[in-house]
Amino acid sequence: MAVIAVFLSFFPSLWAGSSDSLLVKLNQTIEQRPSYMQRKEEALETLRQSLSKLSAGNVEGRMNLYEALWQENRSYNTDSSLFYATALSQLAQQAGNEEQKQNALLHRATALMTIGMFKEADEIIKPLREGGLLPGQRSQFFHLGRSLFGLMADYAVTAQEKAAYASLTDDFRDSLLTIYEAGSNMYRMIYADKLTAHGKYAEALRELLPFTPTGDGRFDAGYHYTIAEAYYHMGRIEEARHYYTLAAISDMQSDTREYIALRKLAVILFQSGDIDRAYHYLTLCMADAKACNARLRILEILDTFPVVNEAYLEKKQQQQRVITGVLIAISLLVVSLIFAIFSVLKQKKALQQAQMDLAYANSQLNEVNRTLVEYNEEMKRQNQLITETSYLKEAYITQYMDQCSSYLEKMESFRKRLRQLLSAGKTKEIQQALTSYNQEVETELAEFYDSFDTTFINLFPTFVEDFNALLREDEQVQLKPGQKLNTELRVFALIRLGITDSTKIAHFLRYSVTTIYNYRTRMRNRARGDRDELEKQVMEIGKKALKGANPPQ
Repeated sequence: MAVIAVFLSFFPSLWAGSSDSLLVKLNQTIEQRPSYMQRKEEALETLRQSLSKLSAGNVEGRMNLYEALWQENRSYNTDSSLFYATALSQLAQQAGNEEQKQNALLHRATALMTIGMFKEADEIIKPLREGGLLPGQRSQFFHLGRSLFGLMADYAVTAQEKAAYASLTDDFRDSLLTIYEAGSNMYRMIYADKLTAHGKYAEALRELLPFTPTGDGRFDAGYHYTIAEAYYHMGRIEEARHYYTLAAISDMQSDTREYIALRKLAVILFQSGDIDRAYHYLTLCMADAKACNARLRILEILDTFPVVNEAYLEKKQQQQRVITGVLIAISLLVVSLIFAIFSVLKQKKALQQAQMDLAYANSQLNEVNRTLVEYNEEMKRQNQLITETSYLKEAYITQYMDQCSSYLEKMESFRKRLRQLLSAGKTKEIQQALTSYNQEVETELAEFYDSFDTTFINLFPTFVEDFNALLREDEQVQLKPGQKLNTELRVFALIRLGITDSTKIAHFLRYSVTTIYNYRTRMRNRARGDRDELEKQVMEIGKKALKGANPPQ
């Protein structure tokens, strides 16, 4: 890891290129943000509808829904999160549920902290600090304490207060480390946060890196932000920008409105001269902070936004002055062009007829080209069908020539044996031989179907999965262990090979035509989409795979 860090320090352009591509991804994610917000609102509405349908007597169910609504709103709408925390507290008081009472207190304190009411949040959790904390609330309590007193230390007026709150922050952070397993991602992030807080940035990075995203957007955002903070305090701005961007992308994708990384990224971009992007990001941060009523984040943004806004307006005014100068120059050019136009008009009249003739010729040529394209496409389709048919025929002819040869040898052997028995007058042995032969026929038939299944699956390895994808989830075909195809799948395997006549399928599978018809009808009724399109869709299975395939040798 140390070698990687040294290598990257010698090649900052690698980080810059990566960060630029990440900024493009961040912009794309921000463009998709309305869809994330809509998904969030739909989830909240679903929970609210569930709550409205729940009877007042179902206390446990209502407490669970209050908890779910708080979780959904805690980084999305602070007012709502405070409302549901209060409602949960009242219901827990009525039910005498101590665990939910503490849970509600911690939720209320978290909401008040986000609003910026640090003292009020501290007053709520003070009884829990002095004793009586339930084991199930330790993790939430320690996380809250670490965040609360960390913020109070950041905003403390006197050095004495700052030191006292920083000490409490360390205590809560150390308590968190006792909860999580050493070496886990959460443990690494908390421990690295502690190292960063004490100026041990290189040690923090050794603890944090390497990191593979977990898929949990909020956790990944926090982890990348912790890495970015270590790089930033080391003065390695490009690396910090890279990880701030990763954290911001995770924040945008996790439909949260209360975040830090995008604001810090905007500050770095502003300092590097990217005023437009910095202004855009800070505007988004402010809008989300207001919508969430995260007053703490609003205050943080207001420390930077006026400077960025002033630079942005100055840049726009400068651009306006340039545009004005360009418009004046264009006006002068227009006057000059007017005189030139009069001379050009004379030539234009002579060219108009030629242009009309050329346009007509072009339209004719385009029509011919369109016809040729249609012919070419049709030829491609026909060639594809021919290729597929040839491939299937070659594969099956080879397979079944071998089988037919084997069957003929067996029949010849059986005929000779019967002739010998007949010559010897052994009627009883002839009867036994015929009985044995009937059993062999059944065995050969089973082997024939197994051979058919194997050959077909070799040609279409994903046929079962592709066919099930055409059916509703609760109606999909389930094969037994070791089974390649069952009767239902064989019917549609024959259809895929172009055998669509129920009579032929019935003869092949040794069933009645009515049975085959019933199989096809039942399967169409299980189709995911239009039942009448099922067999057409089956005919398309594996076509792409067959295009480049070679017949078996």
